[in-house]
Amino acid sequence: MKLQWIKLNVLLMAIFVLGLANQALALAPPVAMLTQVKGTVEVNKDNEWKKVTSNKFIFDGTKARTGADGSVVIINQANSTSQTMAANTEVEITAAAIKVISGKLSEPQKAGGDVLSSMNQRFEEAQRYTTVRRSVDKKETDQKLATIREVTLSEAHPDLVWSNVGPEFSYRLIIDDKTVDVAASKDEMIRYKVTGLTPGVHKYRVEVMKDGAAVFVPNGDRSLTWLAGSALDEFNKKLAEIKAATPGDDFLIANFLDEKGLTVAAMDMYRKYFKENPGDTEMFPLLIKTYHDLKLNELKKEAALQYNKSAGN
Repeated sequence: MKLQWIKLNVLLMAIFVLGLANQALALAPPVAMLTQVKGTVEVNKDNEWKKVTSNKFIFDGTKARTGADGSVVIINQANSTSQTMAANTEVEITAAAIKVISGKLSEPQKAGGDVLSSMNQRFEEAQRYTTVRRSVDKKETDQKLATIREVTLSEAHPDLVWSNVGPEFSYRLIIDDKTVDVAASKDEMIRYKVTGLTPGVHKYRVEVMKDGAAVFVPNGDRSLTWLAGSALDEFNKKLAEIKAATPGDDFLIANFLDEKGLTVAAMDMYRKYFKENPGDTEMFPLLIKTYHDLKLNELKKEAALQYNKSAGN
């Protein structure tokens, strides 16, 4: 009995230490953002200078420098201020301050709101989904299907997605009382473009079909909000403000889409960015989170493996 108690204590201690290790490995959210990039601008996080050509999030301990033709604006998350780096300037950016190594950095100006705070909260939450749990390596062909509980779509972003449980299965999408047959596919993700909905909340569910018969029916309906009318006007107004505050920043736009429930649109924006910038994986947890929320488990696992490999975990 005493030996069993000792083993239990050792096991609990191991779990506690493992939890601390996982927390240590988790990447802290960015502390700043570079925007309005002009000319030669470079950043150095791991003793390697890399060129910056568009908006970029900056993590604690990163150095930034401009060339003779370069300038860039740094938005500091800690105090919501912005400062402009002049040509031939080098700084070190930490969570506590921006230290000038050489050159000239303008005086801080109010940045016009906490443009990074919402995204940082989402980034911190997303860290929990980067862990790849060991499991039996098998295809998800047990016919069960999970779909996102609440999602928002619009005329500009009408796609509804869910996991493909196998190429031998088709699907029956039911929105309110309207039924649509969705063909089988070999893709990991099924995508259907929704049309003809009135503004507001609708109920939906996805049934798994084989040979004309339902082999899986979910226990209950999910919620689909069609964004239109005055709600869409308010959404577009806020979106325009974000675009004006940080021109060309896909991450803040995608974060706003996700925040408003347009998770599919956010996922698509993240996927496009990482396809065009395959080496820039520090912000990968945000994509992984959208996969988690959309119940795209295989894509989530693949992305988490890629993220952990790039992070050296």
